[in-house]
Amino acid sequence: MKKRVRGWTVIASGVVLACAFSLFGCQKKEEKKEPEVIVESKGQMEGTLVSFEGRTLIAREAGEDYTFDVSDAVINTRNMRSGDQIVIYYEGELEGKDASRVKVTSVEDCGNNGQQTGKQAVGTLVGLTENTITIRQNDGKELKFNSNNCRHEFKNGIREGNWIVVTYIGELQGTDTKNITVVKITDDDPNVVREEQKQMDIRAVDETVYATAGVYIRESYTTDSKVLGSLAKGSSIRRTGVCENGWSRVLYADRDAYIYGEYLTTEKPKEDAPAAKTNGEAPATLQAGNEPQPITPRPDVQLSGQPETPEPSQGAQQEVQALEGTVLDVSMNTVTVAAEGQEYIFNIMDAEHEYANGIQTGNTVVVTYIGSLERLEELIVIKVQDSDPNEGAKDALYVGEIVDATMNTVTIRTEDDAVMTFIKEGASVNLDSLQVGLKVKVTADMTAAGIEENVFQAKQIDPADEE
Repeated sequence: MKKRVRGWTVIASGVVLACAFSLFGCQKKEEKKEPEVIVESKGQMEGTLVSFEGRTLIAREAGEDYTFDVSDAVINTRNMRSGDQIVIYYEGELEGKDASRVKVTSVEDCGNNGQQTGKQAVGTLVGLTENTITIRQNDGKELKFNSNNCRHEFKNGIREGNWIVVTYIGELQGTDTKNITVVKITDDDPNVVREEQKQMDIRAVDETVYATAGVYIRESYTTDSKVLGSLAKGSSIRRTGVCENGWSRVLYADRDAYIYGEYLTTEKPKEDAPAAKTNGEAPATLQAGNEPQPITPRPDVQLSGQPETPEPSQGAQQEVQALEGTVLDVSMNTVTVAAEGQEYIFNIMDAEHEYANGIQTGNTVVVTYIGSLERLEELIVIKVQDSDPNEGAKDALYVGEIVDATMNTVTIRTEDDAVMTFIKEGASVNLDSLQVGLKVKVTADMTAAGIEENVFQAKQIDPADEE
């Protein structure tokens, strides 16, 4: 990082009035004023962005980190990614690494941020919300990524333990992912996953464990492997190995098998205990009594172009149908869609998914299914897909608390823990002030955002309706 300082000195000369003489002698002499000296220092830094959130920006120069307050600055870049080359313009003097006494006026990129190449993080799926996805890597490290403005391609459904590849631009800072840009999320990258699985270390154990909820027993440590059986809540099994990414090896029918370990504990749960993960959270695996809800095999249907009718199965022909509607709500297991004046809640755990910019409330999706909308519990969802570009994304809505703000941006933390920064210049701001902790609704046109951007243009900022 280069530091440059420029100084200017302006001298305003004092005016000295001389004695005025008359025939009657000298009049009263005016006091002499000292010249007024004004010194203004300006400087700039060119370096690498480490972190940016609200008013706090950390930049790195020659291996040293500098922390700046940018609340009075204008952010002139849409790519505030860790690892980007940026320029910080400021007034005042840096004192060593102490930047607390300088006033940052603007932050810009150096025009070469497109040189950062895509990187990949691989792990098993822990959780998915409307705005985030969390994976656990082989070393047990959990990474939560913003997932709301990138491509999603899931071939094997959305189940805990599914192997996921996240392609992103930027530099991870430990488990801090807020200053990167996610480009794509997929479970359909077998070569990358296979290499990661080769490096998976299974620590040997020999212990009895109990299921805290109904869970499947699988042939391998992935959700697209064959289901060998299931373990009911409260039932026991012998565990022979533990992997930090969430999977456990067990002995089932005299052979090695695998169970997603978030539902296994060494202490037998009470009989009246509700089905749960070991941390007490509600199970993501849908339950049918004490057993996991049966998996309905997804029909082998070709979905190019218009929905087709598969070959008759067991003497009964099933028609593939499609419903287009607007997303009202999203969870790990379900999507709620409004269509034709009705609301439908679909089980999407085993469906194929393809989204241009995430599965967002307000987006238009097409749900391809077999069955009847009158009997959703028996309906099989084959695929959920949105359009590209998605018209609903022109008015994408994000609700969260204000983390902080600069002169032209506001940063919020959404209800599902995504950190997002918006440019407020040009937006309709329907609040008296943007105070930290205030709950707001931000409307943004996400179709106008480039795939590599992580600072978005807001269209409107409103107070959030309190329940």
